[in-house]
Amino acid sequence: MTRNGNTKILVVEDDQTLAELYAEWLGDRYVVETAYSGEEALEIFDAAVDIVLLDRMMPGLSGGEVLRQLGQYEPNCQVVIVSAVTPDFDIVKMGFDAYLEKPVGAEDLEDVISQMLTRAEYSEDLQELFSLIERQSALEAAMDEATLETNPRYQALTEQITELEDKVERYLQDLPDRDFRVAIERLQRTAAERREQQQYQSLTEDVLDTSQEGVVVVDRDGQVVWANETTEELLGVDRDDIQGADYSRVASESYREYHAGEQTLSDLVIHSLQHMSSQVEATVRVPETDSTQKHWLEYWSGPIQTGLYAGGRIEHYHDITERYAYEQQLEDLHAVSRELMTADSERSIGETVVAAAVGELGFEFAAIYTRQEHTGRLVPLTHAATEGVSEIDLPTVSEGDTPVWTAYVTRTEQLAPDDVADTRSSQWLPEELSSWRLYSLESNGVLLVGMTTMPEMPSRKTNLAKTLAANAASAFERTAQEAALQERDQRLKEQNERLTRLDRINTLIRSISATVISANTREELEREVCNALSQLDLVSGAWIGKKDMNTDTIEVRAKTESLTYQKLRADDDPTGDTTRGSGSQLSPAERAHRIERSVVESDLMSARSETGWKQAALKNGTNSIVAVPLQGEASPLGVLEVHSKLPNAFDEEEVTALTELGQIIGHGISALRQKAALLSGGGTTLEIQFADDAGLATLVSDIGTDLEVLNVVVDNPDTLLFARLTGEDVPAEAFEAAGFDPETVILSESRNGVYCKIPVRNSSVCEKLTDRGVAIDQITTASGSDQIVVSVTVPFTVDVGEYLRSLREDYGDLTLLSKLDSERRETDTLSARLEEALTTRQEEVLQTALYAGYFNWPRDADSTSVAKTLDIAQSTFNQHLRAAESNLLTALYRDSTSS
Repeated sequence: MTRNGNTKILVVEDDQTLAELYAEWLGDRYVVETAYSGEEALEIFDAAVDIVLLDRMMPGLSGGEVLRQLGQYEPNCQVVIVSAVTPDFDIVKMGFDAYLEKPVGAEDLEDVISQMLTRAEYSEDLQELFSLIERQSALEAAMDEATLETNPRYQALTEQITELEDKVERYLQDLPDRDFRVAIERLQRTAAERREQQQYQSLTEDVLDTSQEGVVVVDRDGQVVWANETTEELLGVDRDDIQGADYSRVASESYREYHAGEQTLSDLVIHSLQHMSSQVEATVRVPETDSTQKHWLEYWSGPIQTGLYAGGRIEHYHDITERYAYEQQLEDLHAVSRELMTADSERSIGETVVAAAVGELGFEFAAIYTRQEHTGRLVPLTHAATEGVSEIDLPTVSEGDTPVWTAYVTRTEQLAPDDVADTRSSQWLPEELSSWRLYSLESNGVLLVGMTTMPEMPSRKTNLAKTLAANAASAFERTAQEAALQERDQRLKEQNERLTRLDRINTLIRSISATVISANTREELEREVCNALSQLDLVSGAWIGKKDMNTDTIEVRAKTESLTYQKLRADDDPTGDTTRGSGSQLSPAERAHRIERSVVESDLMSARSETGWKQAALKNGTNSIVAVPLQGEASPLGVLEVHSKLPNAFDEEEVTALTELGQIIGHGISALRQKAALLSGGGTTLEIQFADDAGLATLVSDIGTDLEVLNVVVDNPDTLLFARLTGEDVPAEAFEAAGFDPETVILSESRNGVYCKIPVRNSSVCEKLTDRGVAIDQITTASGSDQIVVSVTVPFTVDVGEYLRSLREDYGDLTLLSKLDSERRETDTLSARLEEALTTRQEEVLQTALYAGYFNWPRDADSTSVAKTLDIAQSTFNQHLRAAESNLLTALYRDSTSS
């Protein structure tokens, strides 16, 4: 084998990055080639390769197969397995020279290469030694002793042999246990070739007795030829007693209690003697005795191929107690890791970790420190100790240079006493513990392990503790993340529930708002509001009342069927109680009416009393109440009370929504009152001029005639303006120029004019003009401009100045052209009753059919064309028309009957 700069190394590794890294580490001292698969390695391998660094687990051709083929091609090439796979008993048959577990560093590779080179030197020295001895024997056979003693060449040869013998002996004494087996076999093969058998045997025995591995040599007849001193220590036998004895009998008498899985060592030895050419390997457990502790041995037995004892067997017993214990601890640690992955709290994680540190890893004391969020201090979470260890007082820390705080703040992976500069800061630890280590748990805390009887901790034990700490840190982090996710999910669930409930309430309020706007009478409004509120899940009942000042009672005007009472009388209240608590003697409705604010009774059972309103509510199963004043423009027009069977049913958002609903109902009642006032007759006619933003100026200007407004419906998605245009020629192009579709806008044409239904889009002009019961009479165009002149009738109940001021907020260029007060006329009760009988949709359908000529004879338009104008089905048109006719006839004949 060549050395250093001439040594050729082949790196076989499927991870290209890792292969290049190995090559970079070794390239300065050796000749390095790389192969990224087993197939490529066999292609570029040649006799010049001295050492192969071989990955065991590769796709395609595995490392084991590559090793087998390399052995057939070049048996003298040394192979080092570099693998992430933990070695097992199968490696004995693989025939490699060294085994490294990943990850490996540069120093690991340098060491193993140096070891391989040294082994090559062993082989050369041994071969040279045996060659010199052969020459010496030949000279002694041919010449007398006197001649040899006076010959300087013979003396030099003798000195050279002595030096090589000493050198070989030192090499064999220093060989690792795994290499010892190879050296013995080499000496055995050479022994048969040496004439001075006694000299060689003495050398061999001296070497074997220095080995830490037990060795037993058996001849082809099954007799024990020789056993070294270590065999006595490991197996508890006397080598003088067993030498020359039948080894089957020795095994039967001495190895019966030594278990190797389901077999005993006795069984294995007898089996190997019955099959002399076989190789046997196993892990043997030697039980505890009065003089020895329980220990584990790695047993290997194989045939001797050449030499003096060819046909016999050689056995090796390697003490693996420490390694076996370490592997068992690793298995236990893996089990602990799995347990940590299912732990659901900091406490359970801490208890699992300290129990494992004391139980599985063998520390005498262990403790976990965690950080308190509200104080920022590190406090002991939990601790454990072996039996007999006195209680250790663990302090709480939050600053300074104590080891626990230092390990936490710096997040040091492992902190030992030697790492602490100021010994005084760590005195509390050495006083209790002979040795200790601290391990960071990242931001989660610190793990402390210690021994009270051992001044130094084995490195394997501390490495396992480091792994345990890393697993604990991961478990703490996982638990914190899961807790954060659960907390977030809970918040999201609560938010979603609240949003869902609010969405239902808002949807209900919007629907109620539509009901309020479309209602023709106050009775209809109040009834529909109560029915709509009863659809909410949390609402068990609702009622609307009005204060009767003469009787000092709140009369129930509308209610859900679940409620039974009709009137609420205000009890005498000399103290003026207007509080929100359940102890008030006044009902929530009375209080809301008095203070003109919403009143909430969260839980009627929390402060029971004998008041009538509370007893009536509890009788109905009510636990929560919200009372809301129906606020008009000046004063409350009534009160709304909502009930729930659930305690604390109404959150702040829901109370706010119900308060808003009370305002909407109040405005609706006010609007109905203004409408009634308008129907009673009388008002002020105004002519006002302002800029048009709805396209009406273009329409009126192009047609050259006035637009007589018949009715305005503002509750539709688009405000509808029913109007009549007079004139002989009203071209469809005029509607198109103004942005209207003549097919849907023009309802009918007659000698009285053209009847239209004009949708007013992207403008609030009609809503502004008809605010508070004002009626639009006529629309004309201002001469020579894009402004329009609108004639409106303002009821006497509305302040004209305030009305004009509100219009100028949106139309700053508004000009008042004229003002005329009309005489109050007698109320047309029949007309008012008939108008109240229709819904907004029925009114639109009826007017559309009327102005389209549906009721003329012969008809100017059929039901199909009218329905198309309304953008509804013919059946729907007929349904609305029949309903409107029924309502009108019912109102007419009821009015006739009553008169």
